[in-house]
Amino acid sequence: MGMEASRIRAARTLVFSRHEGGLLAFNFLSGSTFSCSPDLLTLLGILDEWTDFDAVASSLPATPRDELRSSIDALVAVAAVTAEGSPLADAEDEYQSSWSWGLPAALFHFSVQDKEYISLEKAEEMQRAKLEESGQPPLYLKNENRVEDVRELPAAVGDSDLLRLMARRRTTRTATRQPISQRQLSDFLFAGMGITGHTANCVGSLPLSMTPSGGARNPYEAYIYARSVEGLDPGFYHYSAFEHTLGRLETHGSPKPSELMGGQEWTDEMPCIVFLCAFFERTMWKYADANAYRVVLIEAGHIGQNMMLAATHHGLSACPSAALNHSQVKKCLGLGDASTRAPIYALTLSAAA
Repeated sequence: MGMEASRIRAARTLVFSRHEGGLLAFNFLSGSTFSCSPDLLTLLGILDEWTDFDAVASSLPATPRDELRSSIDALVAVAAVTAEGSPLADAEDEYQSSWSWGLPAALFHFSVQDKEYISLEKAEEMQRAKLEESGQPPLYLKNENRVEDVRELPAAVGDSDLLRLMARRRTTRTATRQPISQRQLSDFLFAGMGITGHTANCVGSLPLSMTPSGGARNPYEAYIYARSVEGLDPGFYHYSAFEHTLGRLETHGSPKPSELMGGQEWTDEMPCIVFLCAFFERTMWKYADANAYRVVLIEAGHIGQNMMLAATHHGLSACPSAALNHSQVKKCLGLGDASTRAPIYALTLSAAA
């Protein structure tokens, strides 16, 4: 890396924990983990700001230059140390300038990006092993054995069209060859994202949507991967909730859906996928408290449920998933490298098999 000509500094996104009598370090931007010795902590302290190699060598005169250079190269490789001008340095600067919800929220958010997912077969094998070893916790609690008074409620569903619709909703991973109509897609998107009016507060007009949103900040945008939608060329589209329009995105290539959705091969047969992407800066602008990060995640569930009910109304199946290849999705959707923008949730849309 040409250490004599480059400057380095301690990585800005490191967290430390005790592990087997020592320290374990984790860089939540790069996802790398490494052991941290007392000597490394000393070096990281020396590298608090951008420092050239000669200055580092002067601070550690007992260490041969070749050995020090090799050690620093190894530390750059595990993201303990950042090289000036590197992609990690750019990511750190972007994070520090835009992420305002502090370390705990950042640690969770960035740690779950681009994770490797196990296969369905492996997941089922793990569940069977757990069941054999220790059973599983109850999936619901009953009142029938309680000492307190137990009251019967009126029968649910009954003649309620809404509750009957909700009771019909099912998640299936099997698609038919039938394309999705634009009417079906329109209702699906509007149910989750549609703007139904406006309100106002001290800073001006705020949109009212089909789902509750913390502070009416509406942090989500919907992007569609249309593969078999009547009247739409295959490709990626942005849904403008304000205009109720679709805008074609300029993207290159047509990846398999499974390449975007955690390797889930069943998604490759789906005619349409909708990605819900959070623009955290909208909510950050109003709320400094990192608890708002949790609120943004909850909002994805509100939107997704409305979309699934609209799909059920049309005889379709909408299957939600949070197994995403975040970087690849951002690339396809043109979201750039902004740390405050990320895909959170996706729903496949298909005719019910």
